[in-house]
Amino acid sequence: MSDYLKDLEKYKLEPKPAPRATPAEKKFTPKADPILLKLYPDPHPLSSEEQIFFVKLTEGAFGFNEHVRNETLQILARDYHVRFLAPYLCSFIKEAICANIVFLDLSLLIYSVRMVKSLMSNPYVNLKVHLHVLLPAILSCVLSRRISKYNYDNHWTLRDFSAQVVAAICCTHSNKVNQIKTRVVRVYLEAVQDMRKPLTTLYGGLKGLSCFGEETIKTCIIPFIPAVSRRICALLEKTVYLGDTTNETKQIKHVTDLILAITGPVLLQYKNINDGGVSYVKEFGYLGYTLYSHVKNMEKIEAEKKNLYSVYLFCSC
Repeated sequence: MSDYLKDLEKYKLEPKPAPRATPAEKKFTPKADPILLKLYPDPHPLSSEEQIFFVKLTEGAFGFNEHVRNETLQILARDYHVRFLAPYLCSFIKEAICANIVFLDLSLLIYSVRMVKSLMSNPYVNLKVHLHVLLPAILSCVLSRRISKYNYDNHWTLRDFSAQVVAAICCTHSNKVNQIKTRVVRVYLEAVQDMRKPLTTLYGGLKGLSCFGEETIKTCIIPFIPAVSRRICALLEKTVYLGDTTNETKQIKHVTDLILAITGPVLLQYKNINDGGVSYVKEFGYLGYTLYSHVKNMEKIEAEKKNLYSVYLFCSC
């Protein structure tokens, strides 16, 4: 037997070492999710009494009886216990506005915005934590293309009222951190600058910007009057040739009247020029002479008031 075979037999006879114990495989155990901090706690469940109170408030605010509606609005503006229903009321108002914009129910939209106005007046209710629910809904009442079924409905009043409510919210709750006013002004500017938007949206943007005061009118509205003027001129030419098929003539009148009302006092103070309206026409285009005439009429009215006041002082002496 060769040496190789002898060595092989010795190797077979030698005891084999015991296999090493392999470490037990670690089982994957997912870590528990970190606890997320809730900035605002979930609304507490309502008791049966609070549920009845909530139903009475919502039914009263949207009911047919005007006396009951006024009483309900007074309760929303004064009652301490409304603070516990504030999250539910804000959600209800948001859903009501969204639904009635779809169904074009102007009266219910007015009731919804009046509820917001009453909640703002309540000293016990902090609406700051609910603005993310309310502000988009109220802005929809200002800027929506259509919020009423019929063209003869006075939806312009709702747009004016909603714009005033938005301005009041911004003045009360806006600060350097949340910058609510800046963001709302940006939304209004987009509605004014985009010439593809309907005239109703343009009206809402102009009205919303005018509610923030004289400086906003000077910086955000007057520079865009030439573009609005060109658009109005083009629409009037279109109605002359094709006819007023979409009630644009009334919309143009409302937009023009609004521009005169909000820019007249500012132009009277900063741009009162006696040149027959030439500079106004060069700067503002189609609406230039109308603006000039309006400013001069305001100047005459103020002069008459001063004369009457001086006569009154002379007679009283």
